[in-house]
Amino acid sequence: MASKDSCVRSAILALAGTYVLDYQPRERIRQVAQRHYKNAVILLSMALKGARDQLPTENEADCMVAAMALLNMIDVVSPEQRRPPNCVPRWLEGARLACRMLDATDPGHRYWDPVNIQPSEAQTGNMIIAGRAAILALPMTPLDLAATDNHQFAWLLQGSEHDVHRVHGGCGMSPKLLHRFSQITHLSAYLSAHPIDSEFLIKPGVDKLLGDLGNLRQWTESASSSAVSRPDKSRDISLPRDLLSSIKLDKRGVIVDRESMTEVTAEAWRLAAIIYLRCRLERLPRSHPDVVSQISELAKCIRVMPTSGTFFTAQAPFFPVFLLGVLALHESHVQCALDWFHSVISTSCRSSVPPAFQALERVRAWMGPNIHDMNPSELPRRIFERYAWWETLVAHIVSTEGTLCLI
Repeated sequence: MASKDSCVRSAILALAGTYVLDYQPRERIRQVAQRHYKNAVILLSMALKGARDQLPTENEADCMVAAMALLNMIDVVSPEQRRPPNCVPRWLEGARLACRMLDATDPGHRYWDPVNIQPSEAQTGNMIIAGRAAILALPMTPLDLAATDNHQFAWLLQGSEHDVHRVHGGCGMSPKLLHRFSQITHLSAYLSAHPIDSEFLIKPGVDKLLGDLGNLRQWTESASSSAVSRPDKSRDISLPRDLLSSIKLDKRGVIVDRESMTEVTAEAWRLAAIIYLRCRLERLPRSHPDVVSQISELAKCIRVMPTSGTFFTAQAPFFPVFLLGVLALHESHVQCALDWFHSVISTSCRSSVPPAFQALERVRAWMGPNIHDMNPSELPRRIFERYAWWETLVAHIVSTEGTLCLI
């Protein structure tokens, strides 16, 4: 794509220059990186202007979305250049724009069943990267039905069951699981907007989502020896209860192969989705046994993951670790999240982790005296009658930290 599209090429060079500057802080390099960035922005603006007059071709749309993703990433890894907390971040603005472009050029309207759609690798990658940024901003922002309504992010479900359950390197989980995060947020928004009228819908929805997430089988083309063979020679990730007991660890108790890292990362995302559902949609307190149990399993996954080296990639479960840090009550679980952050930050690599960790520390300090967990045994049977403590947390985060970048 970069060899054929000058906008994508300029965006790649601008992103690369951002990293090179950390190691070679020369004025000449800064000027070159800046020139590539400005060129990418100009070319993208021209392409978007043309798209308003005439729907772009499939290839043109792919290139525009790819360029947006690259420019977004520059904002993600450059917190020193971000907008003030009370403004919509560039990375989120860009992700939403990319999602609108995907909506406009989605071929799904020509098919009765999304299973029959066969997106290219480039399209799948664009969908994952754009969707990930937009969807993972939702858990820490106020509920808004418009943000997930009207079948938004439906393009994540294009392709066969085999395709949508494959772990993607751009996010560390399957498109199906990423889409589940948006569904959880959508049902939470619907419950908030229609607390009484939605009762007939929410409880069955919760039960179905919990069942789906509990049985979700993601797969990887190159799996560890612990995975279960499939007829097509790809492999299913082991059942959750078998996964951690069957992977190979070194003397420090850390994963030693890429395949196991992929599988445990996918499992961490699955557990994070369940925890998110339990706390935001089902409104269970952090102290509820079901929440604590899932947090404990998530901590087990995080402990065995390396935080540097060749296995530490874009798949790293940043959001699940942040979730662990926010919700953990047991000291060992809290320490697990803090150890991960301290280890990642100690490498001094440019990323969005340091500002998120600073926000986490402030949020935890605020939660102690301000978020009071209801006794699980006294929890109202009806979900809409329970305390929506997650929304109190989000309101505080937005008012003090702005939109958190957890990608």
